Amino acid sequence: MLLEKLLDKMYHARAQVFQPVKGEEIRSVRMFLARNKLPPLPSDYIAFLALTDGLIWNGLRFFGAMSHERTKQNYTFPSLSEVNMDFAERHRSQSLLIIGEKDEDYIVYHAQEKNYQLMDRIDLMTDLSLPRFFDVLYLFGEDLIKQDALREVR
Repeated sequence: MLLEKLLDKMYHARAQVFQPVKGEEIRSVRMFLARNKLPPLPSDYIAFLALTDGLIWNGLRFFGAMSHERTKQNYTFPSLSEVNMDFAERHRSQSLLIIGEKDEDYIVYHAQEKNYQLMDRIDLMTDLSLPRFFDVLYLFGEDLIKQDALREVR
């Protein structure tokens, strides 16, 4: 599977990954989102969570079902639920689900448009739209793929 291969490359490039999410944790998140009138988790993001409950790499952060204590960094990596409740308190939107962030952008799933978007945190303007979660992950990890391709050519 392409998603697994790209995650493996990120892991070898020192990405922080977490234990995969179990089915009951996914159900809990889905129920939480529905109860709070937030968009549902897209199926391709659920596939990502089945491989890792979040990811931190090179300024890129994808949130998972659970928050994660990062003791050495004196920091708690927030969950999807925490991030989206905070966002909903500031910007009420029935169609945006924050799944990650990179630098000054949110990475959101836009439920009405059924796509992923890079959205400026300040003005919430969309910088880029992509159809699949894999495309978002590839956008940030394509340099790893290119490095591998160059090594194979040599």
